[in-house]
Amino acid sequence: MRILHVAESAKGGVGTYLAEILPDQARRYGQDSVRALVPAQHAGHISGVDRQLLRTFRRRERSPVGVAALAIAIRREIAQFRPAVVHAHSSIAGVVLRLLYGWTKPPFRIVYCPHGWAFDRRSSAVKRRIIERIERSLAPAADRIVMISEHERAEALRIGIASERLALVLNGIADLPPARPARWDGERTRVLFVGRLDAQKGFDTLLDAAAPIEDRVSLRVIGKAIAGPAAIPRPHRAHVDYLGWRSLAEVSTEIAAADVVVVPSRWEGFGLVALEAMRGGCAVVASAVGGLREIVADGETGYLVEPDNPERLMTVLARHDREGWRAMGTAGRARYEAMFTADRMNAELAALYAELVTPAAPATSGSVRTAYA
Repeated sequence: MRILHVAESAKGGVGTYLAEILPDQARRYGQDSVRALVPAQHAGHISGVDRQLLRTFRRRERSPVGVAALAIAIRREIAQFRPAVVHAHSSIAGVVLRLLYGWTKPPFRIVYCPHGWAFDRRSSAVKRRIIERIERSLAPAADRIVMISEHERAEALRIGIASERLALVLNGIADLPPARPARWDGERTRVLFVGRLDAQKGFDTLLDAAAPIEDRVSLRVIGKAIAGPAAIPRPHRAHVDYLGWRSLAEVSTEIAAADVVVVPSRWEGFGLVALEAMRGGCAVVASAVGGLREIVADGETGYLVEPDNPERLMTVLARHDREGWRAMGTAGRARYEAMFTADRMNAELAALYAELVTPAAPATSGSVRTAYA
């Protein structure tokens, strides 16, 4: 079985996702049977993957010219590779692939994963309604739409996508050997933030929450500021240490040293940072939004708090001593092992592909019953 993955962007969660599934699929189907078409400038974000699995195109700005370049690259790769399944990742790749092939009965199956619905982000009501209409209209052009969280699935049903079109495959990440903790001296509660310092990730909320209890918490920040209100310079505080971007291995060492990882996002399709923290045996305090509500067991593996509420976040961060956070981290590790491993996710994806390419698979509109071997 030949599998082609297509991504308009491979930064962030999509890059992490591809890094988890490509090696497994290369082992299952053979090194020559799996490819991923990604922007050349993003290939480095897919860590730990054999470069032979990647095909690249020159990504342009999100404009008609950029969309046309992506469409050309997809057509070229499909013609050369002749896949049995084409799996598109995120909304732009999903739209382009389905517009190109979804109504033409191609000799392959179309799988689409939005990795967090675009209409679930904070934007104007008009923009969200337009995106909802596009996704609803294009849904029949995919054989299956992979939902990475129950929240994402519920949103799909809310806007009118048929349940039989959806496949729930919760995100998962591979286990790692225990990391040696980074050096982090002091008696304050060790609080870690990992992510972009932008409006979505709610970093400004965390800063406002930590300021009144700076005598009790020490905050480390892995990430980089970008344009927007969250990037406005703030007064330097002695208890806040900005580390910039770090490698995955370095992030693991910081998680191993932390007492609690905070994910104060304003919206989130899933929330891989929370999962990475639980894998490392660290407690998580996260916003009660999107897939984060499914990852964190409130009061057991950490806490869920409403977004944009620094007072509430401050109260939660001051609630436990180091021993209390450690117990929650142990519970989080057990939850990761039970629900969120990459082995489980990869097995479910393989079962989905097998169902779609089997001749007896149920017919769906916009597809055919045969596929390339």
